[in-house]
Amino acid sequence: MGCLSGIVNFILYIVNIVFLIVGILLIVLGSIMLSDLSHVDVMHDVTNTDTIPICITVLGGLIFIVSFFGCYGIFRQSACMTGAYTSMIFVLFILQLVITCWVFVNRSAFINDMESMVTLLWNSKDYNAIGVLEETFGCCGSTGYESYDGIGVPGTCCGYVDRSAVCSTASAYINRPGCIAKFGEFWYDNMDIIRWSGLGICIFELIVFLIAGALTNCMRRQGAGRQGYA
Repeated sequence: MGCLSGIVNFILYIVNIVFLIVGILLIVLGSIMLSDLSHVDVMHDVTNTDTIPICITVLGGLIFIVSFFGCYGIFRQSACMTGAYTSMIFVLFILQLVITCWVFVNRSAFINDMESMVTLLWNSKDYNAIGVLEETFGCCGSTGYESYDGIGVPGTCCGYVDRSAVCSTASAYINRPGCIAKFGEFWYDNMDIIRWSGLGICIFELIVFLIAGALTNCMRRQGAGRQGYA
């Protein structure tokens, strides 16, 4: 039992080290996004472009804190810290399960939300962000090249990285779909991957919760045994 407990301790320790690093990377990524995107103002205060980087930063901080409790508790063989880590994993499991169930049930609402993000970017005249979408998804404007009526079709609608580039022919962009529809189509096509990946994460968190709970009980019994001998 001691050997098995040691192996489980080691595996959980390595897993938490990996997630500790992931948490730090997410915090750094969210901070960079905040510094780069904070200049964008969305019309009518419907939403804020800082929302996504803030969520990424908060998620990274949450992962970091939970992983720290796990690493420290396992390293110090502290039943208290490991118990706190077990409770946090259970909370994460419940939250992940709720989100996954919501995505399963509200597929159309999720896709509509993704399309609304592009609409808000277009209404805010954040053409740099629109340009990134045009390069990535091979789209043009919000609903097609007609969206640029009176402005001029940018080079990103023709496959150029530079928006100021001049399209050689109209055929390079005339048949490109709008970015709202294309972005929604991307999420629609990958929805099954997102849903089943979320379910897989839920199962993983449940397994970690059960193992961490077993370790916590083992640590408490060992602590009680040492006190009994004393």
